[in-house]
Amino acid sequence: MSLYKSRHVAARFLPGLFVRFVQIYVRPHVEGREHIPTEGACIIAANHCSHADTAVVFASLPPHARKRFVAAAAQDYFFQGGPQQFASRVLFNAIPVARDRRGGQDPLRHAARALREGYVLLLFPEGTRSPDGTIGPFRAGIGKLIAEFPGTPVIPTCIEGTRRVMPKGKLIPRPFKVHVSFGEPMYPRAHPKLRGTWQSAADEVRAAIIRLGAPEPAVEE
Repeated sequence: MSLYKSRHVAARFLPGLFVRFVQIYVRPHVEGREHIPTEGACIIAANHCSHADTAVVFASLPPHARKRFVAAAAQDYFFQGGPQQFASRVLFNAIPVARDRRGGQDPLRHAARALREGYVLLLFPEGTRSPDGTIGPFRAGIGKLIAEFPGTPVIPTCIEGTRRVMPKGKLIPRPFKVHVSFGEPMYPRAHPKLRGTWQSAADEVRAAIIRLGAPEPAVEE
């Protein structure tokens, strides 16, 4: 379980301090914590509106899940060195996910290995932030993981309010209250060799997230 955990000395204390800051600053109202498995791998599949989403989900998890948490993050944005990479690794044990197949490697190879190692994997199946708060189409990648790891629970997760906290293009978060709903574990079916089933499974997860919440209101500038 140490494979993807940050070994930086700051990782020993910064995540705990950061969780407390998030809980005070945006006051997450959380439902469904009991649906997070106490052990073993699972996929937390969430809608994506803001760079604040990962922090809010992490702070909303029960402590046992935070201890084995990794967040899938865009390789081209969070893994180019500098403070973004440092913060994402130290705070969230972020792992890179390529948004394309350049180089011929599987973009989800680190996500697959994390599930194999028993981590709680946060994944944003839209692949990018929603420009208007609505839930966009899901990419088939989550369906591929579902096919490769049958029996691994998928936790549909609806995040509301983060677009007001940190809209796209803004760097400084604002103290608006947020809401996180963890749904009951689901077990969609997909076949490793049938790509059409990957998209069907992804669409099934998307529908479950939509049922958990509603689109966010317009952002106040």
